[in-house]
Amino acid sequence: MDVPKTHGPGDARRGATSLSGPLPGSVASGLAERRGPDCQGAGVAFKWSHAKLRIACLFLLAAATPAVAGFALSAPVVRWLSVAWLAAIAFFMHCLSRRACDPLVVLLVDQRGIFDRRIMPRPIAWQEIAAICPVDTDRCCVIDIDLRWPKITLGKTRWSVRIGAYCQTAYNVPAVSISMLLLASNASQFLQAVAQYRPDLLHHSNRRALIATQA
Repeated sequence: MDVPKTHGPGDARRGATSLSGPLPGSVASGLAERRGPDCQGAGVAFKWSHAKLRIACLFLLAAATPAVAGFALSAPVVRWLSVAWLAAIAFFMHCLSRRACDPLVVLLVDQRGIFDRRIMPRPIAWQEIAAICPVDTDRCCVIDIDLRWPKITLGKTRWSVRIGAYCQTAYNVPAVSISMLLLASNASQFLQAVAQYRPDLLHHSNRRALIATQA
């Protein structure tokens, strides 16, 4: 299928330049010197963080305290709500346990594009990305991505991911969000990985911040 190479509506607003390859010169070379936390060949890989998973488990255990206290009440409705609450916590604990035992790479940035197996079974190619939205790397752990053709890129994904295409088309909301919350890394290291291949997709404020860290 021949897809028209138009640019997303948020390119200029978010400060991304419309280039088909990495920026030449000192900007690209300066940003590419530092690599991500886990380099595999030509790519930068990110896995689950066991330390962050343990902290999440502690929060879930703390959240179970009100449900346990609910059993002390005589009202049947309260007890049933407590059972449902504990069941939900047990489900999330099981999900965290599966992630703790998972040795596979969760997120990979390489010459093909950005591969997040939580989102889709193939990489999002660089040419499919219109811009990476500005990120406050000190406070934020989620990276939002505008796609050039969101309905085509996300057309064969599950509905919870595919709905992002309609959000971008109808409301100009980024179609894809990548969370670094439970990964053994942070948003800044993800942006450094992207800068090795397509620094032009980064917002100008993030490009300046990354260059400043090299100085």
